[in-house]
Amino acid sequence: MRRSQSWYERLGRSRLVELMTTRKLILICFSAVVAWGMSSISALSYYFEGYYVPCLLVSPLRDDQVYTPVGMGVVTSKAGFRVHPVTGKGDFHNGVDLAAKLNDKVFNLLDGTVTRVGYRGNMGVAVEVYCPYPNIRVICGHLNAYAVHPGQWVRRGQVIGFAGCTGRSTGVHVHYTVIKNDSNQYIEPMQYLMQVPEYVLALKSARVQAAARENAENFKKKQASKKDQKKEDREEDLPGEGSEEAAPPAAESK
Repeated sequence: MRRSQSWYERLGRSRLVELMTTRKLILICFSAVVAWGMSSISALSYYFEGYYVPCLLVSPLRDDQVYTPVGMGVVTSKAGFRVHPVTGKGDFHNGVDLAAKLNDKVFNLLDGTVTRVGYRGNMGVAVEVYCPYPNIRVICGHLNAYAVHPGQWVRRGQVIGFAGCTGRSTGVHVHYTVIKNDSNQYIEPMQYLMQVPEYVLALKSARVQAAARENAENFKKKQASKKDQKKEDREEDLPGEGSEEAAPPAAESK
């Protein structure tokens, strides 16, 4: 014969069902709070404008060695057309994404002048440097903090910022864009980085130094003639997506 359940067993089973139901509700509420928190953090990081962290460190980079601005040079997303990891749509990627840890130091690779610092739309907190030779502009984006100010002269190996995930980003990394200044064309960043040692060598000649000074003066005049700069301070202000890519400028021989 089947043994009838005691009142104690019936109470225990109903209590167990009640506890399981309560646990499910707690998990659902917790998941909702976490999802809301993550979306809020993502929104905050998009609009985070970074902060200034002075750093006087100048790393003694070797002239004949190829470096990247941050980390070990691991590329997580190449330049060119791709499926954007945030929007899921086709997108032109105007630079390369380099793997980094939060607040990894970001180094300048060629002597130049800082032309722009701060929030830059989807690129988040960014630092732009104009290098008179070979007459290019480089942009490091998605930074957490910056170590330089506009108008400051920065040397090769100097820290200009710290890696972060500001702007439209799925995680900590550094976006690196290279633009040919005279034609406003994008340059494939990895090709450019491979040629940096040649530029460093060429800069030791008096002729190239003179050309760099001339480029710097022309750039200053062009910047001075621009109007309504304040209106563009929070925009990306980059060449259009249809712009053709240019090859890195050839280094002049001595």
